Amino acid sequence: MNREKFSISLNQDATWRMDKLHFHESVEVLLSLSEGGDFFIGQEMYPIRKNTLFLLDSAVLHRTVHEKQETPYRRYIMHILPSTLESLSTPQTDFARSFRCAKTCTVLNERQRTGLMSLFNQLEEGPGSGFGDDVRYNVRLQELLLQLCGVWEASATELGSVNPDYEKVLPVLQYIQNHFTETFTLDDLARNFSISKYHLCHVFKNVTGFSVMEYVIQRRIILARELLREPISVQEAGERAGFQTNSHFIRTFSAYTGMSPKRYARQYLQSDKCGTLVEK
Repeated sequence: MNREKFSISLNQDATWRMDKLHFHESVEVLLSLSEGGDFFIGQEMYPIRKNTLFLLDSAVLHRTVHEKQETPYRRYIMHILPSTLESLSTPQTDFARSFRCAKTCTVLNERQRTGLMSLFNQLEEGPGSGFGDDVRYNVRLQELLLQLCGVWEASATELGSVNPDYEKVLPVLQYIQNHFTETFTLDDLARNFSISKYHLCHVFKNVTGFSVMEYVIQRRIILARELLREPISVQEAGERAGFQTNSHFIRTFSAYTGMSPKRYARQYLQSDKCGTLVEK
């Protein structure tokens, strides 16, 4: 297994705060070894607790929302391409389907946590250089995937939001999800929900950690990214995603992804052929 198709690391920071709402090309598995704050994933908010396993599908918007705390944040993070999951799957053991159907957030017991951490540690070290080490490394990866699928299958409940203010912004998130390709302003949203624009912006940012329009733009970029893979022209992708002008689309897409729409489409075709892990 080429390590470019997945990555794994143990991260520890004095503060763990994502600068902005974002998404990955890969599937992300995150095991939290500390607690504090909330994790916005898709359109849901989850409390970050010790021994909690998070699963983020590719192109799912997410961001942490933290308050200050004295203890450092520790977590294992794994990124793996959907195409890698498909290549490792069999008709009897479909990793890709299991990941797609798994719960976003699961609390582990001590046995589950210990087993996953052992495999995370072994995989983080990378394969040795001796005869058969590459094969053993691939086996450990498959064993990790099997354990993850077993954890999700055994989990009875999914940890929900404990933020009481989240219910206030959920209808706004759902409305944007259904209308983000249309033209509307903050004033339009405020009128639609019969609240002041100031209050809407304040509550939304306070709960999620990002602004209303940042969420709208990211939703549009994700759709444009999918359209560029079809492939269609840059201009048509921008128009169908809700951008008013081609120049605005190119400028915004480049600012958020680090590359132009044209380059993204070309790079996707190249990565799809060679199966490498490409992150924005």
